[in-house]
Amino acid sequence: GGRFLERVFTDAERAYAELAGTRRQQICQKILKALTDKVADPRGIRRPTTLGTVCALAGAKAAEVADVIEVFRNPSRSFLMPPAGEALEAETVIDISHESLMRVWQRLNTWTDEEAQSALTYLRLADTAALHAAGQASLWHDPDLQLALDWRAQSQPNQSWAARYDPNFVRAMGFLERSLEAHQAEQAVEQERQWREREVLEQLAAESAKSARFF
Repeated sequence: GGRFLERVFTDAERAYAELAGTRRQQICQKILKALTDKVADPRGIRRPTTLGTVCALAGAKAAEVADVIEVFRNPSRSFLMPPAGEALEAETVIDISHESLMRVWQRLNTWTDEEAQSALTYLRLADTAALHAAGQASLWHDPDLQLALDWRAQSQPNQSWAARYDPNFVRAMGFLERSLEAHQAEQAVEQERQWREREVLEQLAAESAKSARFF
């Protein structure tokens, strides 16, 4: 009932608060993003993942990830599986034990929305890169280019993360890089044109001022 859900929310917030320090809280965010999927189902479904994969996705060592998992699988709350006391090896499957956690914990909801949005941005980039490789799409320009660059800076995607959605990460990032280079080249040409235009105008103004002095 309502009281149980309220307790889930309170316990989840307490667990998060126990992770003193930005690094541990960032790892927590990445673990829980790894264990939930809103791309396959907008309501959010569980996505059991091995400890080794979670480490790669979080960009963290096994000891750091295990440290955060311990807080969330503490017997007083048991939010994550396997149960407390069971050894965590690279092949151990980590999973969320209560789907209610996704429904009730607002912080997790925000994270999973961010993850889904990030995945959709990447999928769009990967699709366009594939079309471009086949000669069926041009490089990206603004606003698409700027949005994708902002996404890359903020999400800092890596190969392990991308592989969950589309394996062609290198091609997608290459396409983004080439789009940026083309955009910068266009800007350089435009600046050169404006500079020459200004030079011509200044020359004309100087000549007209000179000829005015003779009258």
